[in-house]
Amino acid sequence: MELPCDMIEEILCCSRVKDLLRYRCVSREWCSVIDSTAFAKKHLKKTMECNADGVVIFQGEENFYLADLECLAGKDDVAAIKLNDPLMADAFIFGAANGLVCLEMDEMNEFLFFNPSTRQVRKIPTFPAEFPCFNSMDSSWGFGYDHVNDDFKVVKIGQCLVGHMVFVYSMKTNSWTQIKDVPILFSIDAWGVFASGALHWEAIKDAVNSTSIILMFDLETEQFREAPFPSVDRTSVKYYSQRLFSVGGSLCILDNCLSHTDVYLMNSYGAENFWHKSFSVERSGTLGYFRYLRPIAFSKSGSVVILEVDDEKLVWYDIENKVVRKNGIPNMFLTQPYTESLLQLNEDKHIQKPRLASKREEPGKEKVISFGSWSLTTGCQGQVI
Repeated sequence: MELPCDMIEEILCCSRVKDLLRYRCVSREWCSVIDSTAFAKKHLKKTMECNADGVVIFQGEENFYLADLECLAGKDDVAAIKLNDPLMADAFIFGAANGLVCLEMDEMNEFLFFNPSTRQVRKIPTFPAEFPCFNSMDSSWGFGYDHVNDDFKVVKIGQCLVGHMVFVYSMKTNSWTQIKDVPILFSIDAWGVFASGALHWEAIKDAVNSTSIILMFDLETEQFREAPFPSVDRTSVKYYSQRLFSVGGSLCILDNCLSHTDVYLMNSYGAENFWHKSFSVERSGTLGYFRYLRPIAFSKSGSVVILEVDDEKLVWYDIENKVVRKNGIPNMFLTQPYTESLLQLNEDKHIQKPRLASKREEPGKEKVISFGSWSLTTGCQGQVI
């Protein structure tokens, strides 16, 4: 008895990407379904509804690794896959959105779209030389996804003698365009944060009072807006700084004080209360002293959060009980939450693709890699708290 095609597709849609890539070998029909754009989008939508960021990309000094958040929550070995590729040794991850990652190559303003799940790569065309600010040394960048127009976009904000100029690259049109309506700015952060369909930078409009704002760029309308920072009484604060991040698809702000760090999450655009305080972490508490931290993901219950501390280690932090559990991950790394996808890229054949294993390694079986007492294995035990 054969199952209807629609039922088979629904079953496949609930599978992990790494399993689907193996299922392509079952039959031509399965391969055709799994490789289709419609199925890739349907699968990605279902994945994001269940878990916005199910995978973490670790970036070490020379290598990249993929690990499941479920494995990081477990008490046993952490499963991770090493991306063996000389190309990525010179790359820097500056953003991830809707199943794709954007890489900057060796700080040369050369960018690539990369799907870590399928190992496909696509080079972004060089910024047109005829555009103003082509050789601008002071540039800010951002990468995100326009869900209305189904388009991935890269934004460049260049500082010139005449002020700031903005340019947008569209994957759908494979071209750069200049944005005319640009706000007057004194300074802006180097890297934008993608959340809720927009890119966000901390910026200063007036050099006299140095008041910081959140500059938002809507990727659908390609227009700028402003948002306030959380209203906090800082008259008695001795040390203070702010950082923007994205966690679970929402904009996040860290208010760093001498004694603690407050974490705020954005409610929604246009809401009367733009921000709500999610939790605080004391520097004298169970986590110990830290310079700064970054929320990576919340557990399904929302009671536990995985934190990146000082770009060196990951810990699970119980918000209510203020209990810390370390993961045993090696130090000295950067992390990027990522959603696995089957999205296809029209690859640049001149770029060497990342590979998962050497020809001598059996397909579907990843090599065990060790860093001291930390083991990268194919086994994954434990569930998200």
